[in-house]
Amino acid sequence: MAGDIRDFYMRSESDPRFRPDQVEVYDEVESCINQVRMTLLTRKGEVLGEPLFGLQVEQYLFEYDIDTLTLVEEAQSQVTSFVTESKRRRVSIEPGEATDDKGRKIFIFKISIDGRRSPFAILYD
Repeated sequence: MAGDIRDFYMRSESDPRFRPDQVEVYDEVESCINQVRMTLLTRKGEVLGEPLFGLQVEQYLFEYDIDTLTLVEEAQSQVTSFVTESKRRRVSIEPGEATDDKGRKIFIFKISIDGRRSPFAILYD
């Protein structure tokens, strides 16, 4: 029931779907996106009482030989454990690669929520 969902709106101004007039989220998919984003961008140990919550993406920032399967498995484990919306809808993460405007390879997570694909780069801004 979408009317029961109430969460903070977390899209940044650089997001192409940013809405400056929105403060709360009432949509289940948008809430799931918020939860996934918060889970994957939080460092382990930052949440009081949940020392295992979060993904240590900073440790991969300057790595040149990333074990993408291990990183994706860890991200999927975090989502399964801490994203409440993943109990009601299928959230899957796959490794992906993109190239920036300077020709550099960028590792990305391809996140799918109930089959809706939305590449979300977490290791590159």
